[in-house]
Amino acid sequence: MKIDCRIDKNAKTKTFVLEGELDVHNVKNLKSAVSESLENENGWTYILDLGEVSYLDSSGLGMLVYIKKEIGHEEGNLKIINIQSQVFNVFKLTRLDEFFDLSTK
Repeated sequence: MKIDCRIDKNAKTKTFVLEGELDVHNVKNLKSAVSESLENENGWTYILDLGEVSYLDSSGLGMLVYIKKEIGHEEGNLKIINIQSQVFNVFKLTRLDEFFDLSTK
């Protein structure tokens, strides 16, 4: 999985553009990327752009829940954007579409 981080200090946003599959083999990479950016950064908005993510499994979902909670501890917000329909269906089936701030393509 490829992860590109874009930071806008003026808007206090960090956007992580993900490419590939968010599954058991790649969740640690995402955790590392987001965790490193959380240090002493209260009140930021973190955006996960899933426009190039073609597959999401239960490990990926679990990591997204973990990340949302960690960001909440830092008084930040998490938005997940550009979700492809097959990935969005996973959120709907698990009812996590109500837990996350989501937007589709």
